[in-house]
Amino acid sequence: MDRPRYRNEKFSHISDVLSGLVGQLRRESHSDLYRIQQIWQSVLDPVIYENSRPAALKNDVLLVNVASSTVTQQMRFITPQVIEQINRVMGEGRISRIKYKIGTISSSGSS
Repeated sequence: MDRPRYRNEKFSHISDVLSGLVGQLRRESHSDLYRIQQIWQSVLDPVIYENSRPAALKNDVLLVNVASSTVTQQMRFITPQVIEQINRVMGEGRISRIKYKIGTISSSGSS
């Protein structure tokens, strides 16, 4: 016995559906990261700002590239205040943790 065909409905392959959802989530994350990069300078002391940049955002964890372990130590002291100030702009609970990684500091976020 043949199953009835649903001619009025459009079916999509699961990979198409998932790639659309992932793309949507990435855009949201990128736009949030861009907003954080924009406010980064106003949140930090100029010396620390010059030696650190938000690099990635995954869920509620912000990854920040820093120029050295010294900057990492300085950032650890002010992390709670930085999170508080970012959440004040972005919405409560947007950032719960900041991870630091020694890496290249690009000047793309500064004007």
